[in-house]
Order: sequence, then structure tokens, then C-alpha cells
Amino acid sequence: MDKLFIPGSPDTAEITIDASLGVFEISGKSLPEDAIVYFTPVDRYLEEYVKQPAQVTTVNMHLTYLNSSSAKKLVDLVTQLETIAAKGYKVEVNWYYGEDDEEMLEEGQEFARLTSLPVNLEIES
Repeated sequence: MDKLFIPGSPDTAEITIDASLGVFEISGKSLPEDAIVYFTPVDRYLEEYVKQPAQVTTVNMHLTYLNSSSAKKLVDLVTQLETIAAKGYKVEVNWYYGEDDEEMLEEGQEFARLTSLPVNLEIES
């Protein structure tokens, strides 16, 4: 599979997914006008990825802000990755937040509560 790259903007996150490395990177603000449309390429990529995943999949989220529709789409993404974890593949989620960013820490904690995957909450260095 080719790498998927969606450039960021002031209102949308930068997304890079490299199936050959099993790495998903999402960074910046995520408040697209229509999250369903914005995340459609990610959904399509993920449909193919779960058919032949890497032995280890790492999801790195470096978000500074996200709206509720983006949060739902990210939960959907991780729910799909739970299917490969159930088949014995390793999936790890790293949620990075600013040292003084209580809101993004709380978002990460809520995110961790909504998935069966391990979620590491890490202060952005």
C-alpha cells in the first residue's frame, strides 16, 4: 500500500499513514467542517490496511484541539484497529498533549476509556 498523506490546515489535522511501517500519525487541530468527508480517505485506507496489517501498529496522536465529530471519527478508527488486535497483532496508541493542556489530557483519558487498546498518555516533548 502507498503511504496516505493529508496535509494539515489551520482547521484540519495533518494525517500520515504508512502501512509498510504500521504507523499512523495525526497532528494539529482537527475541527473540519464535515468530519465524515474529511476522514473518508482514512476510512478507505484503513479498510485495506486491516486486511494485511503490520505485525505492530502504532498510532501517534499529537492533537492540540479536536471537535466532537473528529473525536468520534478517531474512536471509529481505533475501533477498526481493535479488530486486528483481536487477531493477535500488536496495536499501540500514543496520545500526546502539552504539559499545561488539561483539556487534551482529559480528551486522551476519555479516548482511553472508549477503547480496549492500550493508550499511553504522554506529555509532548
